[in-house]
Amino acid sequence: MRLRDVFVDFLKKKGINCISTSSFKVLDEDPIQFMARKFASGEFRITEGRGRYCFDLDGNFADSCSYIAGRFADGISCNEISDILNKFPFIVIDCSLKDMHSSKELSSLKKQIQKTLSVVRRYMWDDRLVVAGFDAGISCRRYARTEDFLSEENFKRIILLDPGGEDFFQGERADCYIIGGIVDRSGNKRGTTELIYRKLVRNGFQVERMKILLRGDVVGVPDRINHIAEIILKCVIDGVDVEKAVYEVQNRKIARWRLRKEIARNSKRIEISGRKFRVIERSFFNNVRKWLRITEDDFYRCAVDMGVMVLDDTLISPKALKIDGSL
Repeated sequence: MRLRDVFVDFLKKKGINCISTSSFKVLDEDPIQFMARKFASGEFRITEGRGRYCFDLDGNFADSCSYIAGRFADGISCNEISDILNKFPFIVIDCSLKDMHSSKELSSLKKQIQKTLSVVRRYMWDDRLVVAGFDAGISCRRYARTEDFLSEENFKRIILLDPGGEDFFQGERADCYIIGGIVDRSGNKRGTTELIYRKLVRNGFQVERMKILLRGDVVGVPDRINHIAEIILKCVIDGVDVEKAVYEVQNRKIARWRLRKEIARNSKRIEISGRKFRVIERSFFNNVRKWLRITEDDFYRCAVDMGVMVLDDTLISPKALKIDGSL
């Protein structure tokens, strides 16, 4: 369950069916999630009264309320559900390799971390995001090193998301998920997440190294930090399977990279009047669009760019195919 769901269940058990607040910031997002975040962080307590903005537990405006969430010294606190809150995982962004980045890459790193906070806020609250070795100017936990944070906790399971890992991430639950704070616009940082893994192991931490795959390949899996965090949270909090989570987060640019690879794998050679052509069945698009976020226009454009003809299935006769394998 997301934090919002935990908060609503808690209020219902308290006999509270409507909640209000006087904070105007509640109008900027889902009001129940906003109050849930403030409550979980200890900023808000709940007491009898009525605030300026009233909502039912579905987040709709209500005419009146008997309870208010705000910055009060007394009242119902998050301590009453601390056992549940402690089950939410941490997302750690390890930026120990920031010195390898150009100024443009560092700017992109900062933006991706800021967007990661927005993702975390949809599922949990700010305290569950940790940024190590970099100041992104956001409200989250900050440490000089990931090791400093891990030393404060007693985690039973830590997973580092690494495209070079040997194990496959299948939605395994962990206390802490580490994402490398790496932006590679120059193409010279391939495999560098392993350096973070080695550093953590060298400092005495047991870390599992896993990669996210889409149908057996890392191509097509989003590589932005905020997207990786969202895939993790969709799997471990919403219970979505990995492939569906990747599909829901994937943008068309990433999807087209994988599409080109699939066209290359599945296109065939035919020979007509002594001339050879690369072809692929039109029905292939209907198969891949179930797990790649692409349009029919993407399919045709990629095929044209690769010099592959798209033909009706009935026009690609088995007798016309040269038995020389896929391209």
